[in-house]
Amino acid sequence: MANQQSYTKADVYINSNKLAESASVTISTTSGKQPVKTMAKGLAGFTKGAGMTEIDVSNAVPSIDFEFDPTQFMFGDDDSIELTIYVAGRTLTLEGSITSCNFSFAVDSASKLDFKFTGGEASWE
Repeated sequence: MANQQSYTKADVYINSNKLAESASVTISTTSGKQPVKTMAKGLAGFTKGAGMTEIDVSNAVPSIDFEFDPTQFMFGDDDSIELTIYVAGRTLTLEGSITSCNFSFAVDSASKLDFKFTGGEASWE
């Protein structure tokens, strides 16, 4: 019999409130580094760019109401929020903004509300 191990799940929090209806989360981190190319050296190195983290969250939508309405954090002057994700005993916390959201429903599918969060550089702690 093969050795089996348990695998982690992820918990998503917005401003310290757990999103119990979250169904998926995707984290994309980019350094923003730009390649420096010269005629003599070809790829000569890299210059520092604007690093950022983009997080896509998909939330199931109960028939009674949205668990979380991202639009309340999208259109004001200071809409920054704190997003925290717990995975495999580690934590990723960063401040940023929700930049887009969409709702979808189809026959034989759960209704869902997806949103995109964009923040600065972040590392797992």
